[in-house]
Amino acid sequence: MPAEAQRRLRYTDWQLVFLEDFDTYRDVADMAVRSPWQFAPDNGPTLWGNQYEDEYYDQAAVSLRDGYVYLTARPLPQPRTFAFQVDGRDTLKQLHFESGWLSLKPGFGANPALGDTARWAGNRGFQYGLFEIRCRFGGGEGTWPAFWLFSGPTEIDVFEGGAGREYSNTVHYTPNKPARHESASFQAPAWKDLSADFNVFSAIWTPTEVTFYLNQRRLRTVPASRLPTFPAPATVIVNQAVLTYSDLATWPTGPDGPYSSLVVDYIKVYKVRGQP
Repeated sequence: MPAEAQRRLRYTDWQLVFLEDFDTYRDVADMAVRSPWQFAPDNGPTLWGNQYEDEYYDQAAVSLRDGYVYLTARPLPQPRTFAFQVDGRDTLKQLHFESGWLSLKPGFGANPALGDTARWAGNRGFQYGLFEIRCRFGGGEGTWPAFWLFSGPTEIDVFEGGAGREYSNTVHYTPNKPARHESASFQAPAWKDLSADFNVFSAIWTPTEVTFYLNQRRLRTVPASRLPTFPAPATVIVNQAVLTYSDLATWPTGPDGPYSSLVVDYIKVYKVRGQP
């Protein structure tokens, strides 16, 4: 099979089943209506369970220009208080940044024939395949761009983090407690600043393994014998998070002050030819 730890990614055995190149929308308002994307997580404008993140996701932080989508983080003039419940207790979280998020809308892509398994990700997304993004990091200490797949029990971080040359990829498996994770950090070559140019990040997810690639070159494989994944469709997510230790002095600066944009050229999903 083409998914078995290719040293260099080849596309000849893969069939494109989903392409988002952001070329067909007039503006973000048009994108909100016609695209398969939503601009915030299902449970509200932030990932309330993540104590390390400091961003408030909003459609206003998403923009389109020249066929690219920009997910832009900026400091808020005043912190926003977000109220949520944890184990039945009311909790408040202060958020200091606005930023951009894209995830598939409920009902997009999942196979209804899968029944209960399709509902793990809200009846959306894809189960197994080659998942790929071409993007440019925004730069700045504390920015945390990510491209990931999420089904509930399984999370596959094709990439996350990355100021300059360093980023990581991770497989999470949490069908029950305790959760299990396997993560690895990578540095691009010394001459390769991931915020200076576009790069292609890919992952092949099969029942037997997850293999990660950068610019079509294999980084590593996580076999299911070491860390399994749950057989259910996963939604596709790309976002620009901001960590609580961010240093605005290292961020790019524009007319409106510090900002950091994750710029996305395209997102693609492939299936093995001849497979449903």
